[in-house]
Amino acid sequence: MLFSITILGFIITFLLLINLRQSNLANIYLFFFLLINNIYALSHYATVDSGNKYLIAIMLVHFTPFYLLLGPLFYFYVRGLLTDDHRLTKYDWIHFIPAILFFINIQPYFLNGWAYKLQYAENVIKDVNNFINIDYIFLPPKFSFLTRPIFALVYVIASIVLVLKKGLNANHLTHQVKLIYKWIVLLVTTSVILYLGFLFFTVLSFFTNSFTVAENKGFIFLYATVIGLLLLNLSLLFFPNILYGLPQFDYAIVTKENREVQQQLGIVEDLKKQSKSFEISSEKLNLLNIKIERYMESKPYLNSDFNLTMMSSDINIPVHHLSYYFNEHLNISFNTWKNNLKIDYVITLINNGSGDILTLDALAKQAGFGSRTSFFNSFKQKIGVTPSEYLNSLD
Repeated sequence: MLFSITILGFIITFLLLINLRQSNLANIYLFFFLLINNIYALSHYATVDSGNKYLIAIMLVHFTPFYLLLGPLFYFYVRGLLTDDHRLTKYDWIHFIPAILFFINIQPYFLNGWAYKLQYAENVIKDVNNFINIDYIFLPPKFSFLTRPIFALVYVIASIVLVLKKGLNANHLTHQVKLIYKWIVLLVTTSVILYLGFLFFTVLSFFTNSFTVAENKGFIFLYATVIGLLLLNLSLLFFPNILYGLPQFDYAIVTKENREVQQQLGIVEDLKKQSKSFEISSEKLNLLNIKIERYMESKPYLNSDFNLTMMSSDINIPVHHLSYYFNEHLNISFNTWKNNLKIDYVITLINNGSGDILTLDALAKQAGFGSRTSFFNSFKQKIGVTPSEYLNSLD
């Protein structure tokens, strides 16, 4: 079962990676957090269940420094989610020092030959308790194993404190804020279950000095760990909109060029004093509408290559802000919104008489549709009839 959960985790993790470009870049921390957790689980499967000396030789020790990154990655993700800023400060690199120390610590194993690693793996297969019979430079194996869940739990607690300080709760008015709050609660809960279960099981293993005895007496801790990992892997499927994060539009929308519009809308704040906020004011949404409408005056959607990334670059608004705006406030996908504009343009051409001299394929091409199928589907979705039926209705 653990192997199946791990494979599922890898699939969902890489789906997150595919969508990273159009989501909050803080999700890069979530990607690595989920990835390393599943590598950790695969390492456990290799050691206990696989009986494969090659898999054990690869998984059991080589990846241990990455496990010390789980806590910092969790914290950076939650912080980036709350602040809408994924960037690290120069002091944040301090959090990577334990992982670096662990990497130095495993060098005797890391630099040894393949024959040595296979012999170590065979000893583990004979008796799983032999996994601690390995030479490290300065930190003993038991300390290494105990440190991982403790270190991760410390950062989970620090993240909880950060959420409390930011004042994020379920009483906020906007749907996305409530969603993010529920998401963080789920993420924290599953992480605590996962790491506490693993910590208690590890302590029990060392206390009984027998992995087999610990497995029998501490089966509840193993189940808690597996359940925590399963929930962690499945969580993204239930909260897809968290990929937008909490877009805080104030700093991105208010510009010097918009001063006149700001005054019309009654927005008089000093640009330098703009602060980010969870709640997006109606004035700022109106300003965003105006900025997009002005951009649309040049009809960029007639370019067949027009996409969300291009729009983001042209109007200097992050992609995930635009995705959030279309999906959460307009309740429409960007592609549908774009295709509707194209259809409106085609209708204008037809009403101006172009339908009498241009073929449907020519009309579709002028509107920037990449294919006849896309044109017909979009036309029928918006107008309710096919282009041919619409033209016939005008006769």
